Amino acid sequence: MDDWELWKKKAYDRMIRDKEIGYLDPDIYDVLMAFFKREKSFTYSSCSGRITIIDSYLPWIRKSSTIIFKNHFGITEEDVKNILEKSQVYRLWLVSQGPILHVYTKDWDEAWDIIKIARSTGFKHSGILTVNKKGILVELKTGIKLVQILRESSEQKIGDDQIKSLVNVANEVLKKGKDKLWELQRLVEDSLKPKVTA
Repeated sequence: MDDWELWKKKAYDRMIRDKEIGYLDPDIYDVLMAFFKREKSFTYSSCSGRITIIDSYLPWIRKSSTIIFKNHFGITEEDVKNILEKSQVYRLWLVSQGPILHVYTKDWDEAWDIIKIARSTGFKHSGILTVNKKGILVELKTGIKLVQILRESSEQKIGDDQIKSLVNVANEVLKKGKDKLWELQRLVEDSLKPKVTA
């Protein structure tokens, strides 16, 4: 077993361990397995898409930010109302984002094959991040994302109609991302089938 295969085995073992303890996104396992079945690919640190509510001055500032809600399957009006009953430190942001996958490949041909498959399914913001001892790291992203300020301060009142509208749009965005993820899985699985020659 060469070094690359050892990294792939470690990544696979970690994925299985994360699945068993409930750390792995519940709906991403089959997608990740499709990549692991390719001879020259394995996934690492991936997300199937999620909705979060963040207490932060600005949503991209990680320092001093707090995630106060996270769900990979959607959000309800009740979820939002429960959060709005509590105080906050900065601003509350509602973020709905599509899937992000990180795939290590053994060589450049495999990296470009993965990018080609991904872009054909709508993962338009996909590309090579870096090259290191694990291989060539490819990030697959759709660009599907909603970032909406939910509340400026604890004193601000949010109407039920506004909550309903935000919840509907956030869930719609999440579903669009999931649909792209299932299409990606289908094409990766199709790539594993033997090529039929005339």
